[in-house]
Amino acid sequence: MVKFLPHLQLTSAMQLLCLSNGHGEDLIALRILQALQRHSKQLQLAALPIVGQGEFYRAHGIPIVGAVQAMPSGGFIYMDGRQLARDLQGGLVQLTLAQLKTVRQWAQQGGVVLAVGDIVPLLFAWWSGAAYGFVGTAKSEYYLRDEQGWLPRQSWFERLERWSGSVYLPWDRWLMAHPRCKAVFPRDRLTSTVLQKWGIPAFDLGNPMMDGLEPTGVEWAMAADDPNASEQGCLTFVLLPGSRPPEAYENWQILLQAVSALVMAWGNQRSLLFLAAVAPQLDPVPLQRTLEAYSWRLSGSVGNPSDRSGSQLVFSQYRTSLGDMVKNPQVVYDKAEEMAAKYRERMLQQSQPVAEAAAPVEMPVEEELPSAEEE
Repeated sequence: MVKFLPHLQLTSAMQLLCLSNGHGEDLIALRILQALQRHSKQLQLAALPIVGQGEFYRAHGIPIVGAVQAMPSGGFIYMDGRQLARDLQGGLVQLTLAQLKTVRQWAQQGGVVLAVGDIVPLLFAWWSGAAYGFVGTAKSEYYLRDEQGWLPRQSWFERLERWSGSVYLPWDRWLMAHPRCKAVFPRDRLTSTVLQKWGIPAFDLGNPMMDGLEPTGVEWAMAADDPNASEQGCLTFVLLPGSRPPEAYENWQILLQAVSALVMAWGNQRSLLFLAAVAPQLDPVPLQRTLEAYSWRLSGSVGNPSDRSGSQLVFSQYRTSLGDMVKNPQVVYDKAEEMAAKYRERMLQQSQPVAEAAAPVEMPVEEELPSAEEE
């Protein structure tokens, strides 16, 4: 995170307002602000979450300025006209006007702005009249191309996505190329390179989403206790469905399609372990039901991790679990029984029958799966 600091052109006495528009964006912005705090105690930092109420900021002592409010859509008004209607009824217009007034006042007091997310906080930053920076978390050129060129598209509508020459559209690029925009931090090198062709001050400093993913310190039990662990070659995947409904539930179905394909290709050759990092605010019940719809069966106990076979999937809704999934997945597996108990309790509260509902869930092993070579 410290790599961001010189490009933001901050002085020790500056006032920095961080704008973000989502659960994940809040967390990324928080990590940046914490790095700034360590860099200089004199910086005056504040946050304005455009979506939600900024729980991450509050929990870590970052003051929130301006009006905040949770909307029915969770911030996904572009996905459904009905969501927009509900947000409008819930006071979206009044909230937006109040927030725009806040960022303008911040600029008039001599502050600078850092926008984290997509075009919405970027537009707010431009509107403020202050100098600003932008951390682009929502888009990557890899959606449209790789280092060799444009990716193939099946329909004319999909091919139309590259009409402007970049995943960032002309109005995005105009805001990033504005003289008051001092620095842009895209997600990857390819996106930085493409943006630089338009004279945008884009810097390739890595993906801030991958910062701060530290494990909680629990040792890898399988590797420590089982001398054959490395020979078993268990392949671990981390599943990230997102944090905001209803999109997270839709993403979950897409992820399970990919999981099924992986099991079909590799299930007979290697043990597969899928670790699902589920945001705490998501209801696990529809996620479990989708698993059942994809022919996963729920087992009654976790069992000994060193003796497991076949493909398994483990839920975790612990806030610290993603770092463990990436660097130390055994701690998540060890907590699966606790998550299973919470799931059973939830189902009982809804007065719906539960038969041996628990995590992890296992793929049926009765049917013969083709090998990767046969695919």
